[in-house]
Amino acid sequence: MTRYDVYLEVAEGGVSMAHVLQLPGCAAGGESLDDALANVVTAIADYYDWLGRHADPSHDGTSAITIELAEITRGVGPFERGDKAALFGPDREPLRRDELETCLRYAGYSRADLLAQTRHLPDDTLDWRPGPDDPHAHDAMTVREILRHVGNAEEWFVSRLVSPERLPVEWQDDADLPIFDFLELERRTATKLLRELNDDEREAVSYPTWFTDHPDEPWTARKALRRLLEHEREHTRHIRELLAVRNHGIQVT
Repeated sequence: MTRYDVYLEVAEGGVSMAHVLQLPGCAAGGESLDDALANVVTAIADYYDWLGRHADPSHDGTSAITIELAEITRGVGPFERGDKAALFGPDREPLRRDELETCLRYAGYSRADLLAQTRHLPDDTLDWRPGPDDPHAHDAMTVREILRHVGNAEEWFVSRLVSPERLPVEWQDDADLPIFDFLELERRTATKLLRELNDDEREAVSYPTWFTDHPDEPWTARKALRRLLEHEREHTRHIRELLAVRNHGIQVT
């Protein structure tokens, strides 16, 4: 049996997000704390299936799962776009270079999944918008808009770690790029910048004041990479749900 520590963000209304920090990118939401804890058990099993599908060298399956609640942060969490997200205790640990490379490998898997779902889609599907009353409509975004959001968020997470002067100059004129060229540019330049982080930048707890409504939000390299992975995997599922509704009028869970 394998035990996983779970870290929770709980909004004022009770909606919760559970994170498994030892599995970068593994998270699950719920309408309550108990729902999120129940859902994260399934998310852990799904995470190992995901690594297995990508033949990850670290994947050796998983034994029976048990979880332990390690930390709760209330009143913050990535529940809506632009929300302040928690910095958990383990997020403060310096990020080793080998751990950075593991996260980048996992980011390669999540990007491959995203592209496999979308690269073949015709324009009318990329630009289809669910109705505002559709229960599956997340802000009624199109697939193309979700993809643009994923790339922009990748820029933003990385921008939490260095001064604006260090950001890639290519990001200044990327808004008009075709969507898949845009995603390729974001990933290539973000990866390069992450690999160039020095020891101090991989260890620091910082409070960037640029491009944010929350200048008091703390960031570390661990938190930025964790959020990058969680965010892309979340929106890959989001796109899968939208395509199911578009093609068949059904929800995929």
